[in-house]
Amino acid sequence: MNSSISIPQPLISTNWIINQKTDLIWFIGGALGGYLLMFMYEGLGWDMVTIWFFWVALIDTPHFFGTYTRTYLDKQEFRQRKKLLLWSLLWFIVGPVILFICYLMFKTGSESYSVPWILLTSFFGLWAYWHVVRQHYGFLALYKKKNQEQSKIDYYIDSSLLYAGLMLPFIVFIVRFPDASELIAPTLAAVEPALGITAEQLVSGLTLSIVGILALVYIGRQFYLAKNGIPVNIPKALFLIAVIPLHLFICFSDAVVEAGIFAFGAFVTIFHDLQYHAIVWFHHKNRYKRNPGTNFGVSAWLSKSLPRYALTAVAMGIIFRVLGCTFEVHPGCIPIAITSNVMLFADFGTDKLLQGALLGLAFHHYFLDQFIWKTSKDKELAKDLNIKTT
Repeated sequence: MNSSISIPQPLISTNWIINQKTDLIWFIGGALGGYLLMFMYEGLGWDMVTIWFFWVALIDTPHFFGTYTRTYLDKQEFRQRKKLLLWSLLWFIVGPVILFICYLMFKTGSESYSVPWILLTSFFGLWAYWHVVRQHYGFLALYKKKNQEQSKIDYYIDSSLLYAGLMLPFIVFIVRFPDASELIAPTLAAVEPALGITAEQLVSGLTLSIVGILALVYIGRQFYLAKNGIPVNIPKALFLIAVIPLHLFICFSDAVVEAGIFAFGAFVTIFHDLQYHAIVWFHHKNRYKRNPGTNFGVSAWLSKSLPRYALTAVAMGIIFRVLGCTFEVHPGCIPIAITSNVMLFADFGTDKLLQGALLGLAFHHYFLDQFIWKTSKDKELAKDLNIKTT
């Protein structure tokens, strides 16, 4: 006599990237970092430049160090990616090259000699934000892989909600931010009378409507999955609940507009930083423990101790940022050299050259990160992150 026992499927799926506690603290709860910085500025009245400097020196710049330990300081990774890692260093000269173009334009009598520099700094801001968005998408993808989601419908719903929830509020911020809105003021002046509302009202209304509709579609999809016995991906849902409201709150906040671009950068990026620190440490511990006999070089030595790794990363951040503010590249401390008074040409001081070099640090990081975290193409990386591959 044959009999079969049907085992009921769980209503929820709770496969975490690392584990529940770590994910909730860093990959999801890290969103609280953005609110904390906003509270320090708006609630406690702390000086925004001071908040920005401590964030960029102690948290943000050290996360670049994570990229270096994933690449240049890991002998095996450097050997496998040598061509990419060496050619990518050209990003450090982009700023000086753009300044040279500005100089040539100035020498030929062009009144628009500063345009290439303005375009470069604008490109930096856009790429910096896109870099944050892409990492958040990466974590969304990891939660989908960990919970074995394969539905195309869920892919389109999740991706649409994430990108709309992060990119559309950014457009709202651009329209609301004085320096950016001035560039599009002529266009707005021509369009707003015909619309009968301001551009800010239009963009804000569309953003809230689109994100709201996509959120309802997502919620409806979860009810459909539960009704049909398909487990609902709880970590993914919690991640979306953490990241999208944060960006909406920041981009719609009057306090952020008043605080300036430094504030915006810190508020939206700290979540990204905390995620990055945690995923890099998780990767390193798995990688070097899984291959004890392999000579990975400096990166493996640093990763033997969390205090050793963290202090080295923070030391790098402090050195770079103290040098930066002492040479007037950015605010944060009293400069020892007023580089803006040492002129290169026209109204371009030496500080612009130093800023261009520092932009290269960020460009280089953004560029490399596009290649070194693709678990679908890198089986070793998938193993290091404990992700099953098919």
